[in-house]
Amino acid sequence: MILATVAVGSPLRGVAAGTVIDAGEFGLSELKPGEDATSAFRKAIEACRDRGASGLRIPPGVWHLYPDAAFERTLAVANNNPGVKRVAFLLDGLEDFTLAGDQALLMCHGEMIPISADNAVNLSLRGVSIDWEHPFHFQGEVVALHPEVNAFDLQTHPETIYEIRNERLVFREKPSASPDAWKEWAPPPTERLSWEHNLQWNMWFDGATNEPIPGEHQWALAPDPRVKEITPGVIRLFDATDIMPQLGWVVAVKGMGSPNRTSPAIRVARSKNLKIDDVTIRHAGGMGIIVQRTVGATLRDVHVELPEKRGRVVTTTADATHFNGCRGEIVLEDCSFANMLDDAANVHGCFVRVERTTGPRTLICRRVHSQQRGLIVMESGDKVRFVTSDDLQPYGDAVVTSTRELNSDLFEVKLDRLPSGGVRTPSGLYNLTWQPSLVVRRCTVRNNRARVMLIATAGRVVVEDNVFENSSMAGVQFEGDNGFWWESGPARDVLIRRNVFRNLAGPALRIAADIDPQASPDAYYHGGICFENNVIETKHRRIVEGWAIDGLTFRGNIIKAIADPSAEDDSTVSFQFKSGRQIVIAGNAYDGESPLTVHAGTRSAEPKMDANRGIRAWAK
Repeated sequence: MILATVAVGSPLRGVAAGTVIDAGEFGLSELKPGEDATSAFRKAIEACRDRGASGLRIPPGVWHLYPDAAFERTLAVANNNPGVKRVAFLLDGLEDFTLAGDQALLMCHGEMIPISADNAVNLSLRGVSIDWEHPFHFQGEVVALHPEVNAFDLQTHPETIYEIRNERLVFREKPSASPDAWKEWAPPPTERLSWEHNLQWNMWFDGATNEPIPGEHQWALAPDPRVKEITPGVIRLFDATDIMPQLGWVVAVKGMGSPNRTSPAIRVARSKNLKIDDVTIRHAGGMGIIVQRTVGATLRDVHVELPEKRGRVVTTTADATHFNGCRGEIVLEDCSFANMLDDAANVHGCFVRVERTTGPRTLICRRVHSQQRGLIVMESGDKVRFVTSDDLQPYGDAVVTSTRELNSDLFEVKLDRLPSGGVRTPSGLYNLTWQPSLVVRRCTVRNNRARVMLIATAGRVVVEDNVFENSSMAGVQFEGDNGFWWESGPARDVLIRRNVFRNLAGPALRIAADIDPQASPDAYYHGGICFENNVIETKHRRIVEGWAIDGLTFRGNIIKAIADPSAEDDSTVSFQFKSGRQIVIAGNAYDGESPLTVHAGTRSAEPKMDANRGIRAWAK
C-alpha cells in the first residue's frame, strides 16, 4: 500500500487550538510504505501526557501498526479473550481528550488492540478507519463440485495463508518457517510466533451478494475434514458437509485452534462519557467496539463495513459493538453494521455464581464464563439481586459494602444483608445499579451471521427508524442465562418502532431467557416490551417467539410476504408464546394468502387479540 502524503499542522475541528499534538511531528513522514508506525504513535501519546494535551491528530495516510513496539497490558476484555495484550494507542486515564484522524487508516498486523482506554473521562475518538492487513478468518469460494466422492473444491482468498498437514488443513497468521515447524521441541523465537486455526466454526455466504446462507448448521463444515491441495490456492475437501454447497458460495471460518477473539478494534473500560464519531472498522479479530463498566457511550456515524476491492465477506469475527456492565445512556445513531460473524449490538450485564457463604453477609462468587475473567462486576455501593439459577427468579436484594479480588475467577463480596431464609443453591447474583438505557436510531444492519441485536438491560430501550436485513437469525432478541454466557439484565421498558425487518432467517422479535417454560411455566423475566408500527418483510412465517414474557404489546405492524419457493408451509406457527402473561396482538396486518397463526403454551400466555387482519386466533 502507498503511504499518503503527510500534512502536518492542519487544525483539528472541535478541539481547542494550541492544545493539540500532531503525530506527524514524531517521524511519520520518514517511514517507508508499509513500515511500522507504532513507535512514532507511542512517542506522540507519551508527549500528549507530558504536555497535558487535549488531543492527538493522526495525519492522512495508511499507517501500519505492528505489536512489536506497542504498549503491553494484561487486560480483561469482556466477551473476548482476556490476557496479555499489545496496544498501539493506549489512552488510559486521559480526560477531555480527542484522538482524531484526518482520513487516516490504521492497518494492523497480528494479534493486537489498536485503541484501548481504561479510566478515561470525556474521551472522543473520530475520523479513523481500522483494518488488518491479514484477516483472522479463512475464506474460500466453491469452484467445483464432486458429488461422486462427496467432495468440493475451494479457491482460497488471496489473503488466506494455509498449510496441509497429514491431509488436515490449518490456516495461520503467517507461514511456518518450515513444513515441520510445528514439531519443534522448543518454543519458536518470538518473530515466528503465529496464531493458527482449524476449519471449525464456519459460515457460508452468497459470493454474488455477500448475504449469509440461511440454515448455517446444515452447511457446517466438519471440524477436521480430509483436505488435498489441487493446485496452489485450490483445495479439495472430502466428506466436509452433510449437504453439498453450491458453486459460488463462499465459506468463512474463524476456527477453534487458538483463542479466536483476541483482537478487538476498540476497547474502553471503567470510563465515562465516551464518544465515537466518524469511525470505520473494516475488520477485527473479535469485537469491533467493546465497552465495559463505563458510564455513557455515544456512537454516531460508526460503520463496520467490508473494505472495497479486497473480496472479503467478513468484517468483525464477533459482534460489531458490545456493551457489558455499563450504565448511563448508550446511543447508536446513524451507524451501519454489515457482514459480522455475530450481532450488530449486544447490551447486557454479568451474572456471577454464588459459590459459598464464608461469614456474616460475606460470599465467594465466581465469574463462570472464561471471557468474564477479571471483569469488575460489582463494587461498594452497588445494589445487587439474587436469583435462583434454574429459573432466574429473584428472591432478594442487597447493597455491596466491599469487595476483594481473589483471582481472575473468584472474588469476595460483603453485603449489607442476605436474603430472608439464606442463600439458595444454585444461585446467581447480578448488578442492579449498572443497567444502561439504550437508543438505537437510524442504523442499518445487514448480511451478518446471528441476530441483529441482543438486549438485556432494565434501562429504557428505544429502537426506532432502523433497517435490518439479511441476518441469519432473529431480529431483536432478549436473553439472559445462568448456564452459558451468564448474561444478565431483564428488560422492563422497551419501545421498538418504525423499523424495517427484511428477509431475516429468524423471527423479527425473540424473547428467550434461559428458563424452561415447561418446568417453570409461571416464571417471568423480560417484559414491558412494545413492538409497534414496524414493517416485516419475510420469506417465512415465524414472526414472534418467546417465553417467560412479562408484558408484550405487538400492534400496528405491517407484515409482508416475500415470495420464495423454499418458504415454510402454512402449519408453521407465526406467534409462539410458550409461557408469559399480559400479551396483546392488535391492529396488525398480513398480506399473505394464508393467515398467520398464534399458539400459546399456557393459559396466561394467550394473547388478547383485536382488529388484526390476516392473523388467525389460534394454531391447533
